[in-house]
Amino acid sequence: MKVHGKKIRKPYTLKSTIAGYLCISAFLILYLVFTIWPLIDGFLISFTEWNILGPRVFVGLSNYIEMLQSELFWSSLWHTTIFVLLSVPAIMIGGFLLALLVDHKNLKCNTFFRVTFFSPQVLSVAIVSYIWVVVLEPYTGLLNNFLGTVGIMGDEIFWLRDRSLVWFSLVMITFWWTVGFNMILYLAAMQDIPDSYYESAEIDGASYFQKTRYITIPYLKRTHILLLFLQLVASFRVFGQVFLVTGGGPAGATRTYIQYIFETAFQRFLLGPGSAASIILFLIILLVSLFQLRILKASPDEG
Repeated sequence: MKVHGKKIRKPYTLKSTIAGYLCISAFLILYLVFTIWPLIDGFLISFTEWNILGPRVFVGLSNYIEMLQSELFWSSLWHTTIFVLLSVPAIMIGGFLLALLVDHKNLKCNTFFRVTFFSPQVLSVAIVSYIWVVVLEPYTGLLNNFLGTVGIMGDEIFWLRDRSLVWFSLVMITFWWTVGFNMILYLAAMQDIPDSYYESAEIDGASYFQKTRYITIPYLKRTHILLLFLQLVASFRVFGQVFLVTGGGPAGATRTYIQYIFETAFQRFLLGPGSAASIILFLIILLVSLFQLRILKASPDEG
């Protein structure tokens, strides 16, 4: 409908509203059944004692109290925190540096390098873990043989059995596997930086490093924040590569928080304590996400 040449949007009617809800009803039902209800039910289970076969027995806050008094709970949480502290800076800085590298105008075949750096991202965690177990194996592993050939290594290095090296090895595996994702996001953000900024800086005699420091890095402020919190959440949820490569060893030194939940709920069949631990992880990720949204809201737009 047009009034004085202007198109006027028709008001929503009951019929159009019902039609809209019908269009999303299939997704909404699946979302409620497989996402919202399991979350609610898991919260209820955390206040009970249940081993799947028997009835649920309400025990109040006992599961939470016992969990907070458990040394295994705190050690698993600490191991995950170690991984977060090591992996987040490494993967973020690595992704940014790779983005600078493949976006450099003097680099030849930059499409090849973009595909090469990103390609590990498409591999499954099982394949990644198998590759790196072979690479880091002592005596026959590719890395030890290479270091021995070039004369860097003297004694055999046990990358996955030495407590002082195992976390470094796991961060290296995760870096190789996931850094390409951060690289792509940084590349996408760099495409939005106006060329005029760099041209003006060149006229003023700025070097490449000065342009990176005073133009690229500040302009990508919101991208830095977004990737920081995405990486924090992903690192807190680490499980697959650690479990498949080390199984939590040596002597429980790499047992992560998710592995603690897995062992409690699905190996010992203590669904109540396992659900309580899951709720704690949910609250941690929720707080991180809310903090991220608040910072992004307070942060000015790029440029």
